[in-house]
Amino acid sequence: MNTKLQYKIVVLVMTLSFFGACSLEEYNPSGSTADIVFSTEEGMNALVNSAYYNFSAQFYGREDIMFLFEGGTDLWYMGARGTYAEQLLVYNERLDPTTGQIRNTWQRLYEIVNYTNAGINRIENVVYSDENVKLAKEGELRFIRAYAYWMIAETFGGVTLRTTETSGVPLTAERSPLKDFYDLIISDLERAAQILPYHQDQVGRADKKAAYGMLARAALTRASYLEYFENNKAEADQFYQKALDAANELIDSQAEYGCRLYDTFEEVFAPSNNKNNAEALWTITHSTNSALNPQPNNANRLFRWYLAKYTGLCGMPSLEVTEYGRDGASRLMPTRFLLDIFDEDIDARYYGSFREHFILPLTTQPYSWTTTDIARFEKSFSAGSVTIQPGDTALFYTKKVITDKDSRPYGVKDINDTYNSDGTISTNANNNPYYPSLMKFRDPDRTPGSDAGTKNVIVMRLAEMYLIAAEASYKLNRTSPDAAYYINVLRTRAAVKTPVDRTSEMQVSISDIDLDFLLDERARELAGEHLRWPDLKRTKQLENRLGQGNQNPDITAFNPDKHYVRPIPQSELDVLENADEYGQNPGY
Repeated sequence: MNTKLQYKIVVLVMTLSFFGACSLEEYNPSGSTADIVFSTEEGMNALVNSAYYNFSAQFYGREDIMFLFEGGTDLWYMGARGTYAEQLLVYNERLDPTTGQIRNTWQRLYEIVNYTNAGINRIENVVYSDENVKLAKEGELRFIRAYAYWMIAETFGGVTLRTTETSGVPLTAERSPLKDFYDLIISDLERAAQILPYHQDQVGRADKKAAYGMLARAALTRASYLEYFENNKAEADQFYQKALDAANELIDSQAEYGCRLYDTFEEVFAPSNNKNNAEALWTITHSTNSALNPQPNNANRLFRWYLAKYTGLCGMPSLEVTEYGRDGASRLMPTRFLLDIFDEDIDARYYGSFREHFILPLTTQPYSWTTTDIARFEKSFSAGSVTIQPGDTALFYTKKVITDKDSRPYGVKDINDTYNSDGTISTNANNNPYYPSLMKFRDPDRTPGSDAGTKNVIVMRLAEMYLIAAEASYKLNRTSPDAAYYINVLRTRAAVKTPVDRTSEMQVSISDIDLDFLLDERARELAGEHLRWPDLKRTKQLENRLGQGNQNPDITAFNPDKHYVRPIPQSELDVLENADEYGQNPGY
């Protein structure tokens, strides 16, 4: 039975069970209740599968979680100057309790929590033919609950923490502090790390390395809150140590856990490595058979949201080139700060992350420059005097300064076209949306023109463990060389090797490392990977990196007394009898 069908069955069973006592008559032809269905191995397995469902159907591959966990940070501007999701990207007055992305995120995360609570509280009494399989299912449920609660805590702060399933519509609720969230998250992950197998038979199922990876991330997050928000460095160090230990568990035993760093950064995001990625610790899967995806026509759409306009320009086809992706929906464009923190001459992560060149396809005709494109790209030659041949560069959007761009035979937008000197986006209509495009999520195997993406989303990978180990080591002992060691493993991999080996220039020492360096290094390695907002939040750096004179001058409305959490959906408060007691998050 496929996961989508299992999910629908589980939803039906839980809905009938929860609302069976209401005044409306509902007919359940099987007579099944949750207690009956989930008392069997088959029923419990279906419940576990359903707990995964929203991660692919609603989050990883869709734009809501991208806006929530990457938008509104130092790395991304609101692309194409549109208004879609501006409330999350620039913190304007539209960020309020009625925001759709907020409501959807709350509802779907608590749906995941309810499934996992239902399973965790029943699985002990379920008879399995193989006790190891039973332990694995419990481990998956605990991992999923921990991951969902991490997302809830990061988005909304100290809200509702439940460990038992909810029947019907809750009419009252109470808040729990972040400490309680992280106590549960870490406890679940420690249990999951004990009982999950080293390897699962399906990509996307949580295994032991996923549990240790998430334990490292959660412990680092808890330590950061203790240090930066509670000024409790002594207790923070206990969690920094826990994060370091969990990260080192994976770093030191890669063969045992079945993971490794690729030899080059470019290999990590090569489409050919997507479906069985050696560096991935946990992956959200999307099938190449669109009918098997929760949203068949809107599966993984990340290939679209970071892409600059290229179609119909300088001879490029008016429809997409699948190698580049489907443009026309520019949501996030890199800040000047993000582009500037790469030294592309020595750090291969820049060209491994961003596309600057678009090549005229071999299947097209030679292009003779038109007056429209000459005006758009401010060329010094006349229409028809210059031709671009198939296979040659048609467009070049670069972070460099190009002094002869008016005479080059292809379209050029350089750093000074796209951005003003203060880092803001150029208001010249000829200069936007043309910028280096993040290409980590490219999907050349799709049907052209379709949003039915085929690629998995890597949400946690081994390189993050080196960054966690570096940060935890630095916090525990700021004079120890260990932090530099972990960073240099990644920088050695990232170094340009040809025509000149730049490895030595990429090395850092402990004297180079501070919080700003660590955050910048995380940006160079992890940009776009759904971690930037949590990183700046946990270190209390949103207020220091947004606004005029800072890394994202496009954001002028950030309020540190309000915007470190998102509003609780009004639709949730409206059904609570104790809504006044529960309260809205401050400022909303």
